[in-house]
Amino acid sequence: MNSRSRVHNRNLYLFLLKNGFISISVSLIIVQTLISLLQIHIHYLEKIPLFFFVLIIITIFFMIIFIQERKIRSKQEQLLAVIENSTQSLFILDKDKNIISLNDSGRELLDLQNHKVVNFCEVCSTYPGADKICDVSNCFLMNDKENPVELYIKNHHKELIPVQATISFYTTPDKQKGTVVGIQKVSEKRKEEHKEIEKMITHSIFQAQEKERKLISRELHDGIGQSLFGMLLHTDFIKSISEDKKGIDTHLEKLQQMISQTIEDIRYLSAALRPSTLDNHGLIVTLKNHIRDFGQRFGIQINFTYKGSNERLPSAIETALYRIAQEALINAAKYSSAERIDVSISVDKDQNKVSLTITDFGKGVELTSTNRRGVGIYSMEERASILGGDFFINSKIGKGTQIQVNIPIV
Repeated sequence: MNSRSRVHNRNLYLFLLKNGFISISVSLIIVQTLISLLQIHIHYLEKIPLFFFVLIIITIFFMIIFIQERKIRSKQEQLLAVIENSTQSLFILDKDKNIISLNDSGRELLDLQNHKVVNFCEVCSTYPGADKICDVSNCFLMNDKENPVELYIKNHHKELIPVQATISFYTTPDKQKGTVVGIQKVSEKRKEEHKEIEKMITHSIFQAQEKERKLISRELHDGIGQSLFGMLLHTDFIKSISEDKKGIDTHLEKLQQMISQTIEDIRYLSAALRPSTLDNHGLIVTLKNHIRDFGQRFGIQINFTYKGSNERLPSAIETALYRIAQEALINAAKYSSAERIDVSISVDKDQNKVSLTITDFGKGVELTSTNRRGVGIYSMEERASILGGDFFINSKIGKGTQIQVNIPIV
């Protein structure tokens, strides 16, 4: 017989002894009360049958209560055993998200020991990915349609643990809505697999975009551009055979100007889509050309510095750095009101990495969850991430914005 069974039997004996004593006492009180109320004068021995009759009734009553209590207690013990032995961490929350109870698995997950958690928000580190800043209106506890969800839990040592959470609801004794959160660890391997899949998908999308841009760029340059150039030559020929026709000359000159401007616009659009120099001459030459044209177009002083060898970088890295620089310059021209932008690229052969830093000296911006989720910042971050790189952005009001990208060379 194990210790739990011995404890259970001892509690049973104590219960029977206590209730037996209470039954006898209550029976004596009831018999004496009945005799007093009915004013019956009977001999002491004649009270014994009445006493046993009452005792039997009370005993049956207590046995019914005892059986029902045992059923309820058994269900409670089974439920507690399921909760305590569950591999899933269970947190019971009240309407204000305060943790009022948790099982051993939950306490082990948070590494609490003797520390007490007051509110679930203290351990929830929000969703992974782009939503890095908590948005209460999108909290998974407020919306059971997003069940289950993947997020990070912060333990007592401030370590982030990837988990999957499910929620269910219950009604508290005061008729309020409570929540039960079930949390299961997501293995790091699975998280890495998800990240790799996301990177592969994003990389495929970017490659498809670059291929499409290259095709459109070639069509613009070789098709429409060549046709317009042919038209320009014809206007020169017509102008040369026209004698003393000032009206024709004037119209032809205007037509030539329009065609020349159209050719320049197509060249600019073609270069913006996919500059041929990026494939033929590499990142540095292409970026210098882009910076020169961009600065003239927007009237911004752009300083470019490069530190490294003349060796070409892998094509994927050159494309990513060019697109990130292109996006960062566009954002600076649109939002920063900067008159000066510094662009630098550094290739570190010892650490096998290339770094791109873009600093504008504009008005700066306060980084929030909304603007961090913008397409521009997200695309730059993703381009760096799929190549195993890091993306950092810092901005201060009145002091400008700096973007830094570090990508390993493999």
